[in-house]
Amino acid sequence: MRPGRLHRGWFVFAIGVAALIVTLTVYFERGFVPGDAIVYLAAGERLNAGHQLYALMPGDRPVGLKPPYWTVPLLSPPLIGVVFRPLAALPGDLGAYLWWMLTMAAIAASVLLLAARRPGLTGTALLVLGIPLTYEIGVGNVNGLLLLGAIGAWWLTRQDRDGAAGGLVGLMIALKLTPAVLALWLLVERRWWALGAAIAAVLAAVVVTSLGAGFQANLDYLGVIRQTNVTGSSDLSLAGMARFVGLSADLARWLPAVALLLCLATMTALRGRPGASFSVAIAAWVVGSPVDNINTFALLLAALAPAAWPTIATNAEALHRLGRASPGLSRPSGG
Repeated sequence: MRPGRLHRGWFVFAIGVAALIVTLTVYFERGFVPGDAIVYLAAGERLNAGHQLYALMPGDRPVGLKPPYWTVPLLSPPLIGVVFRPLAALPGDLGAYLWWMLTMAAIAASVLLLAARRPGLTGTALLVLGIPLTYEIGVGNVNGLLLLGAIGAWWLTRQDRDGAAGGLVGLMIALKLTPAVLALWLLVERRWWALGAAIAAVLAAVVVTSLGAGFQANLDYLGVIRQTNVTGSSDLSLAGMARFVGLSADLARWLPAVALLLCLATMTALRGRPGASFSVAIAAWVVGSPVDNINTFALLLAALAPAAWPTIATNAEALHRLGRASPGLSRPSGG
């Protein structure tokens, strides 16, 4: 990158960071309460007390419900509750705040890693996604870790470390089901070793969950998935937005699945162009989910990973195009 372009890129990044700081300042006027981290903490507390993971019992920490959209205290897979068992054993809400710091560190690392490679593009993304990122930073959702995980999965596949990439994808699926679109991406790109590693990681997570929460928790989560897809779609999902403009709930609930199928078809059409298909997979992760909140859209930042770390094929294509535009560059000098 030429120095002038590099300087402009960092200038745009500085503007994006400044805008994010402004929105964070306004957001935190409400106080420092990582709501989603508290929900996870409550799940760990229920498990430590020997209570059900997906139902509230007398003495459990109150968790906000929103009937008829969701009537259970946790929408995530049971592994998150198991992860929070040791955090829930800490005094007060300390475990939730430690988790919150971890998610904020992951988001900061994601932004800085992308900016180190493509500062201008990253700065532009901060301007576009500033409000979702603000909410993501504020709530302590597991998406903060998944954002870094998605970027890491792309980087690992680019390095042909398919086993590690697949294992990371499987762990992400076990923490929050929607990253399963990355497994579909591995399937489309025929990265069989990575796909096998992802499946193995999911199965390992089921074993860990069964030990830490009981096997029934896995079965209970299947019911949560069904409820979420039938009546539990959130207001900012495609289904929720369609309901808002007047589409019947029976039709609206199918829109995330339709969007996911369209994205899968696009990924298939882009097979052989892993960067483009990866970015489509990240978009599918968001639009194909029946549960989208404002912070969910921060995950779109991961779609920049292929631009930050292009594949070798992409670099070769760029050099080929450059050689065709300037034939003299492709010939050795005569000196």
